[in-house]
Amino acid sequence: MAEPHHRGRQALLLSALTALAVATGCSSGDDDEPAVLTPSASASGTTATARSAQRMIALTRSDGAWPGTNGLSGVNGSPTLDTASVEAFCTARGRACPIAQTYTDRTDWQTMTAGSDWTFDNFATFNGVLVVSQGLVPIGAEADLAACANGDHDADWQNFGTLMRTHDRGDSIVRLGWEFNETTSPWRADDQATWISCYRRAADNIRVTNPDVVLDWTINAHNTASSVCTGVSTNCYPGDEYVDIVGIDNYDHYPWSPTKADFDRTAAAAEGLTWLYDFARAHDKLFSVGEWGVTPTGDAGKENPDFVTWMHAWFAGHAEFLAYEAYFSDCDSSDIQSSLYLTTANCTRNPSSAARYTSLFGA
Repeated sequence: MAEPHHRGRQALLLSALTALAVATGCSSGDDDEPAVLTPSASASGTTATARSAQRMIALTRSDGAWPGTNGLSGVNGSPTLDTASVEAFCTARGRACPIAQTYTDRTDWQTMTAGSDWTFDNFATFNGVLVVSQGLVPIGAEADLAACANGDHDADWQNFGTLMRTHDRGDSIVRLGWEFNETTSPWRADDQATWISCYRRAADNIRVTNPDVVLDWTINAHNTASSVCTGVSTNCYPGDEYVDIVGIDNYDHYPWSPTKADFDRTAAAAEGLTWLYDFARAHDKLFSVGEWGVTPTGDAGKENPDFVTWMHAWFAGHAEFLAYEAYFSDCDSSDIQSSLYLTTANCTRNPSSAARYTSLFGA
């Protein structure tokens, strides 16, 4: 296993500055220290910097505005996980996206790790930070969590680290085992100790071949079943040395927020937005909201543009330590129907939310 890395905000900033120094030909003056080479360090100019998660996260942000000058605000690709879909969304909102959120294939171990070239190929022309949501086991392979914890899949995780570097995306964010507290997740943490051990093995072995990876430990908001992490998601926190960012997926459902008071109460409650942010800061970690959106198919039964307003205000109020946020656009008939700008027949229209989002997140 790799030597664990402990990286809070200061460590990420130091790493980013070191990489920048290497890229520009500067050194610390210590000839005995080996050069630190990152995938983007061999390139030059703004494109290399814009693709570097460590450098972009390390930029200064101040509470009171979002996205502002340095806020990392983006989206997943919809209807396709690719650059074109991300850019279409960001053109519609009126502001370019410096970050894009995507996923790997999780059919089996090979396609999930070494075989997910398409994840990176589809964003080869995206000149921003890539956020990759990566499961801990393939779909339908819940039993493999124990094998992962025992080290049987160390080589697979090393293959994934190699894959990232092969595509010049080593310095990207990986949401490793995201939403593990969701009962429908293939890698849900029914056995807390086993899940943590698997996460740690995965983290260590990705870092063996890709030490530049930025690891994001993300929960699903609002509810953790008693059978998962003994009812509290943070019971499955793998430890500071295995986490760079603490994150949450936060939708307007179960419960939805009809008023600002409801929004604030839900955010402050266990498994909520502010509740987890406070946990992140207690561990000196940056925070992320890798997925969020209006949910007309949920308990609200309609779009809720005020939710967009309240989320924007929350982002602005926590901008200093907000690593990134990404709206989740979806038109799957069986899912949340959160799309803002797509107009195909399978998409529920959310025109008021779209207009509100454009006014707040656009240029």
